[in-house]
Amino acid sequence: MKGKKAKELDALEFKQYVDEGYLVYLYAPKVINLDKIENVVRIGDDDLLDFYEKYKLILPASITQWEDLFTSESD
Repeated sequence: MKGKKAKELDALEFKQYVDEGYLVYLYAPKVINLDKIENVVRIGDDDLLDFYEKYKLILPASITQWEDLFTSESD
């Protein structure tokens, strides 16, 4: 996972994990060489939010405890 100011990720750098049978998800502002490797997927902000909303009931408190920091009841 990379922040918005991070440099690009090269999907080919994750070939070892693909070769071991993993499906790799990359979260970064820019991912290069995605078209040159299978089983590597770029995910974006919307994907993360969708995942969180769908599975937050089973996610550990160490993740969900921060939700109140990003939502406001005064809106």
